[in-house]
Amino acid sequence: MMPSPTPDTQAVLLLCAKLGERHDVANPLSTKQYSALARWLRERSLRPRDLLQDSGRMQLSALRLSEVGRDQVERLLDRGAALGIMVERWTSRGIWLISRADEGYPARYKTYLQHATPPVIYGVGEPSYLQKGGLAVVGSRHASEEDLSFAQRVAAACVAQRITIISGAAKGIDSESMMSAINQRGTAIGVLAEGLGRAAVAEPYHEAIVEGRLTLISPYEPESRWFAFTAMERNKLIYALADAALIVASSDEQGGTWSGAVEALKQGQIPIYVKGSGEIPVGNRKLIQSGAQEFPHEPWINLRQLFENRSPRNKLSFSDQSQTPLDTSSVVSVSEQLAPDQPISAPAPGPLELSANQDRNGSDAYNHIVEAMLEILAEPIDQKAVAEKLNVLPLQAKVWLKRAVEEGKVRRTKKPLRYVRTSTPLSLFGHDSEATVKRS
Repeated sequence: MMPSPTPDTQAVLLLCAKLGERHDVANPLSTKQYSALARWLRERSLRPRDLLQDSGRMQLSALRLSEVGRDQVERLLDRGAALGIMVERWTSRGIWLISRADEGYPARYKTYLQHATPPVIYGVGEPSYLQKGGLAVVGSRHASEEDLSFAQRVAAACVAQRITIISGAAKGIDSESMMSAINQRGTAIGVLAEGLGRAAVAEPYHEAIVEGRLTLISPYEPESRWFAFTAMERNKLIYALADAALIVASSDEQGGTWSGAVEALKQGQIPIYVKGSGEIPVGNRKLIQSGAQEFPHEPWINLRQLFENRSPRNKLSFSDQSQTPLDTSSVVSVSEQLAPDQPISAPAPGPLELSANQDRNGSDAYNHIVEAMLEILAEPIDQKAVAEKLNVLPLQAKVWLKRAVEEGKVRRTKKPLRYVRTSTPLSLFGHDSEATVKRS
């Protein structure tokens, strides 16, 4: 049996879960309603668990919100018996529960979704994978054999490079990529558009879940059924966990794959790629026209570069047989202390910061970005401005600037501290320097 939910999660479940009941008296809070209540609690230095105590309940007398009423909240909090029954049923089946108020809740959801972050996540398998990123591989349920084979090969390459596959676990491309990864002893995350009730004990998943190679999650209660609208809602949860996404096959301006890709392109927080070789669906071509990038051709030597390639103009060489795979042992982990139940205010997550040792690697990101960096250093600017123009974290800009200074490509001035190129660079992308560094 899994551990019981934390007191914070118990309170969130009372407020937001159906708990197997009819709700003629009080409907559970929607994500929007719960977000409003969570803000109200934070303004008063309260946590959800405080509402389980008499002193916290008394604070509700001051609740004046247009989104949610005091009577609704109090009626939902009075469902302790139903909560106990359902939690015991779920945990006895190996399902764990985590809420926005818990420190272990995926920070990527708070960054990507902000106040649309699901109040509760239900899961089986290793929860720590939700913090590690990976490549989202999605596509049509009715894909061709060529597209299915492509998804399988991408998954195999990810396994070889220790990259987690993230999918919707649906029939077709999603399932093929996920199963290919776990069948080859890799790791995968499946984000379901229905409850975990059946999937948690399904034979194809059992061994991988037990061995900690597969994590399945859902924002819906374990008994919940699949609906078209839940599949649409689920899409953003897939992209939010990923460092980059690959759309293998998309219908033409219809269906969940198309809508999810278009939404992710509008978000602009992770690189979006589409299969652009072999038979190319019309939807794929239109996604490229909308700003998606073409996935590199085989062989895939270093797929981690996908995570850093945020500009369509920044084409990477994946077919170089002599290229050395990226050594991830020296990646500097960038973490942020999160206030419980509080979305992260950030326009977009930056790429990985690299240590100075890794940055010396002949196939590193510096070699792909240095020309763009020299373009923007036509006039003296400071380190912060460089970071903003390149859409990287300040520490990463510092590492690159230091290296460029050592190589004699950049000169550092004092009082004020600024950086400027020492000579006119030969741009990799022609003379359109603004387009080179602009981020969509």
